[in-house]
Amino acid sequence: MNTQSVRSPRFAHVLVALLVTLSLQSREAAAEPFDEEHIIILLDRSGSMQATRSDGQSRFFEAIRRARIYVGKPKALPTEYSVWSFEGSASTQESGFGDAGSTTGVLNGLQVGNGVTPLAKAVCDAVDVLLNHKPGVNASKRLYLVSDGEENSTPLDSPCYGPSSVGTYPNLTMDSWQWKVRNMLKTGDPLREDNSDYALVFDVDVFDNYVSLRSGSSPVYEVSYEGKGLVTTASLLPASYLAFLRGVATDSGGTFTTVPDSGPAPIPGDTNQDNCVNATDFYHVLNNFGRPVPPASPTADLNRDGVVNYSDYSIVVNNQGAGCSSGPAHLR
Repeated sequence: MNTQSVRSPRFAHVLVALLVTLSLQSREAAAEPFDEEHIIILLDRSGSMQATRSDGQSRFFEAIRRARIYVGKPKALPTEYSVWSFEGSASTQESGFGDAGSTTGVLNGLQVGNGVTPLAKAVCDAVDVLLNHKPGVNASKRLYLVSDGEENSTPLDSPCYGPSSVGTYPNLTMDSWQWKVRNMLKTGDPLREDNSDYALVFDVDVFDNYVSLRSGSSPVYEVSYEGKGLVTTASLLPASYLAFLRGVATDSGGTFTTVPDSGPAPIPGDTNQDNCVNATDFYHVLNNFGRPVPPASPTADLNRDGVVNYSDYSIVVNNQGAGCSSGPAHLR
């Protein structure tokens, strides 16, 4: 008994010291900066993306424009991009991982399709490839989705196939497609649900204002290759669907942006979405300069790399006056 009473505290002390050391090492590893960034741009090519917006261009045209801006933003790390698209019952890898220049060329060559929206399959396929790209490299992973429609055509043999969730985010129904997609984004496994951090950052731009098409425009129908699942653009996206996209994007550290069919297109450097890049935007970036997101405001992180730095400063300075009726603001 005496021997045990002496050894137990010593053993406990050594164990605690070991756990503390491992914890500190883990924190140091987590704090280690990334060496690269890997990004997949996932574009909706379904039939409803043909819809004409109030600016006279199609949603798909705007999606490509937004993707080009996304690729063209300054990056703090060496970055590789891959372009994917989806329609009908398939997701397509349009290009392997490459630099910004080659990626822009791929984007410029894409055309809109006529099919329905296999969104769950597309997200899960892209995540699987993204997480397994260059596994030995310490890289940040990011998925950027641009879409205008809800999941409606993922095939039965996809690991992410499932009915729509009865519960709303974050209380998703087990085995629903939303539950599986969230699991995939967090763990890389559609069937594994746990409390771990997201394995990647999920940025989402979604067209959601279906009823504000240009006068005279006809509804555009999505028609699958089987002639099934006709979907018109004359209805609004369900609030639960938008809540799901917003929830997973925000919880992963990403951004969620709704893109109306009416109104001017977003302007790079416009942090408060008033369609004018002026001193307000400049000082918003300046006030958050040098800080990671969070605690810095996500709206000041213009290139979405997780920190407000010189890249964001350059974006807001180079676009001063854009969209403003009174011309460039004078920065004091």
